Amino acid sequence: MTAETTRLTKRFNPSDHEPRWRDRWEADDLYRTPDDSDLPPWFSLTMYPYPSGVLHVGHWYAFAIPDTFARYKRRTGHNVMFPMGYDAFGLPAENAAIKNNIHPATWTVDNIAQMREQFRQMGAMIDW
Repeated sequence: MTAETTRLTKRFNPSDHEPRWRDRWEADDLYRTPDDSDLPPWFSLTMYPYPSGVLHVGHWYAFAIPDTFARYKRRTGHNVMFPMGYDAFGLPAENAAIKNNIHPATWTVDNIAQMREQFRQMGAMIDW
């Protein structure tokens, strides 16, 4: 086996690296928005997901562009506030809870916890 073959057969395994970087970003408060800053403020808001289930690719499809733009504004010198919330007061969450025979409050709180972890795993620039 040549050095070139060895180099090409070694694969990058993201799960070997991603947890370390997520922990580092949290420890550094990378996405925290200071309340008091000399930088010009920028507020970026996107549609809040229904906590009627876990996130799927459609959520990230709709969320990727606002996340990218918020990152761009931060990189160009703005104090960016990019919050997240959940649209938990509608029928989608209640109907999903009823369908799964779970109290709507329990269903909603559990799904929000799962969604927060999914956003964390995606590295979303959310200031919780």
